[in-house]
Amino acid sequence: MSLTEIARFADLVEAQVAASRLRAEGVPVLVQNEHWGASDYLMTIAMGGFRLWTPDVDADEARRLIADLRGGEALAETPSSGDVTSTAKAGAALALAATFGPTVALLLGGKGRGGWMRSVAVGVAGLCLAVGLAAWAAALFG
Repeated sequence: MSLTEIARFADLVEAQVAASRLRAEGVPVLVQNEHWGASDYLMTIAMGGFRLWTPDVDADEARRLIADLRGGEALAETPSSGDVTSTAKAGAALALAATFGPTVALLLGGKGRGGWMRSVAVGVAGLCLAVGLAAWAAALFG
């Protein structure tokens, strides 16, 4: 028995409500990343949200039930990850900027150095943060 991804959710509660609806209709479902998301929000972003999986034979019915919950039409295939993926990219960009900006400043600036080298280090750190924030904004707002 192989499984098919039927939906993705950015919110754990939404994923659990959808899974409950499927189980109430007799469709077996697995909520992927449920335990990661309950313990660490940033890990949720990195893992791409919460995915619902059902056996192949139940996938079409499960997609129809999820579409009814969302108030739209049933999808013919696995939905694109658009919203969750852009959020994950935004989180990754922000994490990289926050990590490498100060790291570059520390490496270039050093402890005993002063003058122009310190100014360059601060400038590079600011540039890293600015690029990361720009990538974050572009990923979130398109």
